[in-house]
Amino acid sequence: MIDNKHTDRLLRTCAWCSREISEDEDIFGFGAKAIQAADLSDKEGQFVSLNLSLQDKTVFALVPTGSSAADIEGFDLVFITCSEDCAQSLKDALDLERDVFDEG
Repeated sequence: MIDNKHTDRLLRTCAWCSREISEDEDIFGFGAKAIQAADLSDKEGQFVSLNLSLQDKTVFALVPTGSSAADIEGFDLVFITCSEDCAQSLKDALDLERDVFDEG
């Protein structure tokens, strides 16, 4: 298990707006599938960065461990957000990136 201040900080930072989420606030999140060619097995339990080129933005996602509920549900990545609005904005941006690259 990775235990460092960067991981702890990212667990309380919105992946979309980068706002720090205080401990008394709710956290919103969602899971996503990675492209089939992505091998994230060596990143389990760690954060990875993803460049959203159309947004000129970098976001962070947690790679779930093999025994986690997210992995069991089939998700390769988990995004943490501070609100439903940020979660939806991030989902929309990820969908747009995927659509552009799928067409390429």
